[in-house]
Amino acid sequence: MSNHETKETELAEREDTKTSVGRNSLALNRDFLSSFSIVAGGCAILYLIVQENFVVSSHAVACVAILWIASIGVGYLFQAVGIPPLLGSLIAGIILQNGVDDFDLSPRFGEMVETVGLSIILLISSTEIDINAVAKAGGISLRLTFLPGLVEAAGCAAASHWIFGMPPALALSLGFILAAVSPAIVIPGMTSLQRMGFGVEKGIPSLVMAACALDDIVAITGFTICIGIAMDNHDNLALSAFLHGPVSIFLGVVSGCVGGAVLAATRFCPYPWQRTAIALELGLLMTYGYKRAGFDGSGAVATLLVGTVAKLIWEQKRVIELTQCSGTEFVDKIGLDVNIVWDVVIRPLLFGGIGAAFDLSVMPKESIFKSCAIVIIGLFIRLPTAFISAYGHNLTTRERLFVASAWSPKATVQAALCSLPLSMIKKNLTGSSNYNELIDWGTQIMSTSILAIIITAPIGLLSIQILGPYLLSKKECQEIENTTRCSSFLSSGENK
Repeated sequence: MSNHETKETELAEREDTKTSVGRNSLALNRDFLSSFSIVAGGCAILYLIVQENFVVSSHAVACVAILWIASIGVGYLFQAVGIPPLLGSLIAGIILQNGVDDFDLSPRFGEMVETVGLSIILLISSTEIDINAVAKAGGISLRLTFLPGLVEAAGCAAASHWIFGMPPALALSLGFILAAVSPAIVIPGMTSLQRMGFGVEKGIPSLVMAACALDDIVAITGFTICIGIAMDNHDNLALSAFLHGPVSIFLGVVSGCVGGAVLAATRFCPYPWQRTAIALELGLLMTYGYKRAGFDGSGAVATLLVGTVAKLIWEQKRVIELTQCSGTEFVDKIGLDVNIVWDVVIRPLLFGGIGAAFDLSVMPKESIFKSCAIVIIGLFIRLPTAFISAYGHNLTTRERLFVASAWSPKATVQAALCSLPLSMIKKNLTGSSNYNELIDWGTQIMSTSILAIIITAPIGLLSIQILGPYLLSKKECQEIENTTRCSSFLSSGENK
């Protein structure tokens, strides 16, 4: 090789080195800037959540610590005998409230945990929605998503209006709270049946799981619209319905699509922790931001769309200039990470806090019986509606009976929403002439929702565990694969 060629080679190597160093420096600057932006955004959202100064006492901290430890401990005991740990956390809170002197949780703390819990539930639901499975199931999935929940919500609203004398908007708010199915119970139960081969040939577990998250979307959206109307001081009911109906949904859809595009821009945030942090920040920002603006429904719809839109962008390779060409399962990883936050922190505090709000000493016994009656009425309406909705897809009568029975347990959405009407009444309607009556209605909504968890969660779990092997056909003689991605959404019993 001549001296001239050697010099050219050395110059080329130097240029490549400079280019490589420049790229590395650019990547480092990008990583630093994105990490700094995520941390700064987290601090800003924390301020948005807290906003007002807390008066934190040692007694308050001790109560929260005791609640968390008791909820975790009793939850694991329940899990050991095959009962959902969230039910153990709920009972732990009830025992602490009604059996321990000087145990008192701050209402402000409870409200904050419930709102954060709702945001986490919505975010995980957005990562769990399998659009392809829903499309494959066709009409039966849509019928299961809409008909049982809407019919139960209407039936429970009518019963609440008749039994408690609630105004229509508040009665519908309670109806939509009670109408939501709990993924915490349905999804792990369906996963277990699917692994054993029951109902796999016709895709029944996948069908139920695909419709489960969408059912919650319908219930939460209906609740946020109705409670917005109930809390609105506008004299014009049509204007109030318009603001909390089409306008809220439109704002939520637009925000959810923008948030999904931001979450999918992994070229700027390539590390898993960054994407999980962004997803959490987007969910909390939308939930709290729209709540401060008076459009609670917009925040719910937006958070539900974030993960779904991000997944669609990845699957279809949209916005390719903002996304990398690898790691297309990043939305699944976000769901698993957020599940850890739910299992370890939010679920024990949320269900324990809801149990601690169930004070038997101030709750009339006749109100408890009336609440139980509303829950039972809802079940008697929901079960035959779900059976009718399951018609088609070549399902037999036995299989439709199973789908209907598995479509009954309630837990997560009820825990996140049950005390919101009472807290909103205290905050927004203090000057109303019937304020005391409104407080009674808010308390009845909370107690009815808690009793719905206590009554339907064990029934739904036993229906899946016992009726599944009895009513569903088993696929034999081959390896059964789990074809539907299913995390331990809110179950805290599934290992990731």
